[in-house]
Amino acid sequence: MATPSKPQASSTTADPSLSSFIGIYEQEESRFIREWSELLSFKSISTDPAFDGECRRTAEWLVGHLTKIGFSARLLETSSKPTVFAEFKGKVGAKRVLFYGHYDVQPVDPLEDWTSEPFSPELREGRLYARGAQDNKGQTFYFLKALETLIARSELATSVTLLLEGEEECGSDGFAQALPGWKDLVQADVLMVCDTGALAAGVPFVTMGLRGLVSLEITLGGIHHDLHSGALGGVVRNPATELARLIASLHRPDGSIAVSGYYDEVTEFSAEDRALANRSWPSDDKITALLGVPPVGGERFYSPPERRGFRPTIEVNGMYSGYQGPGGKTIIPSVATAKLTSRLVARQNPERCLKLLIDHLKAHAPEGLEFKIVASRVGGPALALSSADELIQRARRVLDTLGPVPAQFTWEGGSIPIVAELVKVSGARPLLVGFGLEEDRIHAPNESFALSQFRLGFLYACAMLSELSR
Repeated sequence: MATPSKPQASSTTADPSLSSFIGIYEQEESRFIREWSELLSFKSISTDPAFDGECRRTAEWLVGHLTKIGFSARLLETSSKPTVFAEFKGKVGAKRVLFYGHYDVQPVDPLEDWTSEPFSPELREGRLYARGAQDNKGQTFYFLKALETLIARSELATSVTLLLEGEEECGSDGFAQALPGWKDLVQADVLMVCDTGALAAGVPFVTMGLRGLVSLEITLGGIHHDLHSGALGGVVRNPATELARLIASLHRPDGSIAVSGYYDEVTEFSAEDRALANRSWPSDDKITALLGVPPVGGERFYSPPERRGFRPTIEVNGMYSGYQGPGGKTIIPSVATAKLTSRLVARQNPERCLKLLIDHLKAHAPEGLEFKIVASRVGGPALALSSADELIQRARRVLDTLGPVPAQFTWEGGSIPIVAELVKVSGARPLLVGFGLEEDRIHAPNESFALSQFRLGFLYACAMLSELSR
């Protein structure tokens, strides 16, 4: 893949200070990479309790780093991982910015698929490889370096509060429980989040929405032990076969969700927003080249970006049963398990959708086997913004100064469940701009982040914070 051109300041529209930010980045890039790599070396895997100590050491490192660059920083304890809390007091009467990010990372499995050690950052062909390189240590760190730059230049008039949590990758339970108690600490005018992505290298994207999330794990079983498939095949129901049928009942042949009432709260987005989403979407050929398969899933009467951003989905995240070793084993497995998630859109109530999903599965569960809900979870509601919002248009103008390609809009298919709650508790208007790419392979082996995208994020953060300081 060709390296995207570096963003250049436009002589007609850019803030003159952008050129100086570009110069600062070029001068400091080596130091930024060195410090970024130090952060990436911490094994802050939040899903595994064995790494709780590493998560705390990561948080303590961030407190020390933020103190050095001009913040008052400390840890806020939760029932789970600690949250890094930091403050910079700006001018009286200036806008208040709340920045949210997370320092925890996904597990590294399968380890054998990594080209380099996941917690020994390695720079190759313009990319820094490590777990968390992009999600979310990398995107958080370019924001911190922008703050450092503005503070050092005495150009940060806004008051900035940072909340960097340590359990985003495992549900944010402790963080969510503690957040209402921090209400007085996190009041703000603008909530900035850089945990989102872009659809093309070198192109700034404003994320206009995040989908909500519910999840559950189910089993079909009741058989005392695995059975001989010859002796009892055709006598008892096979849990694996019946689970496949049960999962298939969730969708109609046209790709739409077959769960009764699931679309009742779903409303159509405006024609303008749908046009903006479609305008920024890559061609089907590009998507196929990137993913290896064509974008033909979901509801066939909607385009890929519409299905991704404006429509709910139900997906199988894992499905397993029976013998998994080499060769064959002629059994009827005693149990079959599936893990499911549903992404929700604006106005869908997560609790209601989870109940509808469970009711559907219970109603379609086969006779002769035991159906169980092993676990279920509400991750949070969707977040939807309007392209006409003044803050969004202000960000668009800033992003347009970063290079020759104007800012685009995207409605994100993924979820950051805590963002909607942060908006509610802080009273802030959300602004979601990130520079991650599909090729960064977040949540997969060989995660990386392009230096060009890191640089673009740094310039955006400098420019937008400067704009908010006016």
